[in-house]
Amino acid sequence: MPSYHEAIGSALDQLTVGLRPYVEGKLKDAFSGNWQQVACSSFRDGRERVSECGRVEWDAHSLLTVMWDQWNAAFRSHLGHAERSLVSELRTMRNHWAHQHDFDFDDAYRVLDSVRRLLEAIAAPNTPEISRQKEELLESYVAEQVNSQVQRAAFKRGKRWIIGIYALCCAAITYHAATSEHVGSSAIISFVILVFVYLIYQQFTLEPPLLYGPHECHRCKRIIYRRQCPYCEPHAAASLTPAT
Repeated sequence: MPSYHEAIGSALDQLTVGLRPYVEGKLKDAFSGNWQQVACSSFRDGRERVSECGRVEWDAHSLLTVMWDQWNAAFRSHLGHAERSLVSELRTMRNHWAHQHDFDFDDAYRVLDSVRRLLEAIAAPNTPEISRQKEELLESYVAEQVNSQVQRAAFKRGKRWIIGIYALCCAAITYHAATSEHVGSSAIISFVILVFVYLIYQQFTLEPPLLYGPHECHRCKRIIYRRQCPYCEPHAAASLTPAT
């Protein structure tokens, strides 16, 4: 399963692709030939965002910032309060992403859903792609949870069998020692009971590892033996394009 940080980065890339033509169009409508100067006035990171050919170099951060700053002048007539809230939320999440914050499933799913809602509001052509990514994220999460539950159930069944075997062995050894008339039988019985009580206690307190054992990778459908798929990881690393 791709990391949640990776999933959010991919969603931000889709947001950039979908917002770029919309934001440029609205700025041109509102400010005519001065739209690039207005856009650049919102860039506070000190970077030069106008290329040699005169085009603004957009990313998710700059697009969301310009939308927020120029909302009343360029976007208010087309988008409402819900979309403005999405812009604010996505700005915050993008900043967290850029600073390598930790994300869980809820964070990633909310970002993908917010991106989808904003792209849907502007009728962006790549809305189906972000919807697909959101569905894949949910499918991966559910598959992982189900697989984890199956593995935990198998682990608990195995523990019960081991505890039963320990108890049976303890009873058999204790009975044999009790029925024999050897000197020191009581000491042997006490020692055997203590050993098996300790072994049984260890089994009771033993926690199953997360997704231990063989399971199917949801992406490539191969059988793997650890959480991250070694077959998919090189491809995922090569295809990831970080947003700035």
